Amino acid sequence: MAQSQQSPQDGSAPPAGKLSPEFEVSPSSSPEPAPRDAPDAPEPHAAITTKKALWGWLILCFSTGPTSGMVNNYVTASIQSAANTVGHVPGTNQPCARRGAISCVVKLGATEVDYLSYLLYLRSISRAIEGVVSILTAGAADYSNYRKPMMMGSIYLFGMLALPFAGLTQQTYGNLNAMATLYIMLTVVSGMYTVIEASYVPIFMRSVGWSRPTRRLETVATEAPSSYQSRKSWVKGSRVSVLGLVSGNVGALVALLIGVIITYSRGSAMREGYHNFLLAITIAGCLTIVFAILGQILLPSVPGKPRPKGKLAILLPLRNWIKLLGSVRQYPNAFKLCVGWILWNTGYSNFLQLLGSLFLETNGIQRGSGLFTVYSFITIICACVGSLTWLFALPYTRFHIKLWAYFFLGVNILCVFWGCLGISNSLTIGYKHMAEYWIAIVLFMSTSSALRSLNRVLFASLIPKGSEALYFGLEITLDLATGWINPLVQGVIQNRTHNLRFPMIPNLILMVLAFGLYLWTDMEKGMRDAETPLEASRSED
Repeated sequence: MAQSQQSPQDGSAPPAGKLSPEFEVSPSSSPEPAPRDAPDAPEPHAAITTKKALWGWLILCFSTGPTSGMVNNYVTASIQSAANTVGHVPGTNQPCARRGAISCVVKLGATEVDYLSYLLYLRSISRAIEGVVSILTAGAADYSNYRKPMMMGSIYLFGMLALPFAGLTQQTYGNLNAMATLYIMLTVVSGMYTVIEASYVPIFMRSVGWSRPTRRLETVATEAPSSYQSRKSWVKGSRVSVLGLVSGNVGALVALLIGVIITYSRGSAMREGYHNFLLAITIAGCLTIVFAILGQILLPSVPGKPRPKGKLAILLPLRNWIKLLGSVRQYPNAFKLCVGWILWNTGYSNFLQLLGSLFLETNGIQRGSGLFTVYSFITIICACVGSLTWLFALPYTRFHIKLWAYFFLGVNILCVFWGCLGISNSLTIGYKHMAEYWIAIVLFMSTSSALRSLNRVLFASLIPKGSEALYFGLEITLDLATGWINPLVQGVIQNRTHNLRFPMIPNLILMVLAFGLYLWTDMEKGMRDAETPLEASRSED
């Protein structure tokens, strides 16, 4: 990573359309040739170094926020509410309870399952398909000009899939199945744009001077001047990641604010129920499409690696993934961190969904819909505050950047463990009171959001140049092995216990395992390994 250039002494502004000197590309301070430059990994086009390009990427991050926020909150809440409405008490024809410890089953194919297991099984199916699609996406996005068209197509489709929800207000099995299908498709498409969107992080870091190979070799263990430069490089590298995530969170806040207005202006929650959620989801889809158009205009295409001669485009994803799996020996620490990231992300996302469902049960599915909008709103606010607080605190601390990861992950583990305590009927804690939920979302979301930003920065420093989308896709595509299994296990547990605190146990185990992998990752050696491009490392074998 690189030290930024000093601002002009005369205080003059940079040329129009260009980044300020702090962000411009500067020549390497080392006379040695950069070993990471390779014929198949060309430098990004000059257009990517402009303010216009950075703003375009941030607007695209913002555009996905409204629909993403709805998928993670209102879509799942709507499916839970609809399943509770059409379901019945096991062994009877009585309607399901709406609050407290709810025993309720719904049809899933030829069988009946717990109404919350139904939601968990949907998540398992969607995550499995998402992993397959992500492999194809990440394998092709690094080549030619596929990166931007693939990202824009997936974002537009993401917004359009949210539009039909406003018409699914009738409480029937047909509408429940329609919402379930749309939820699966939204999750799958989100994997496509997430892979490509995240791949821009290292590209911007390198092209705008936020990272340079010679500085990436510096560690906090060296003498004081180098230690200062290393910390400064980490700070600059974190800016792209944090700004991207905050942009998405702000987009989600806008949509959730609309949801709050709709909920408290269309009559009582008891009468309207989850219909308010459905209208807010459709409006969020419209926002995604509108802002995606603006982002597409501002963000230039990024030339990638040329397609190998004599290789069919359709076989590139498979070829790339075989090559990627074969690079474990060259980049072992990148794989360690990636697996740890996967385990944490699986535990984080599944616990967050369990906590939201438990919140609705505790307050009443119908009666608590208004309060759930506030809960969702505060969740995103805490995520924004967490990322920004870490970004501003980082320059004033002397901690190694991995210590931040240990702290954030430790708080996450505590929050999940707290929920597991509620399994015991003799304990009065474990998300059985409203105060526990508010404290939990402040601690859990603030640290989780900061850890997401931190993970992207750490991983960007460990991957070889020219294979950004391929390696960032690894974080999602490895969900083939873990992402769909955890919801499936949780669904089976919930179907047997009818207690949402039991499925929290697998998430606790995953986070503890992730903590061990973070400890095992050697960042300094990993950054040295990443100086060798992927193709070069393969040719040496």
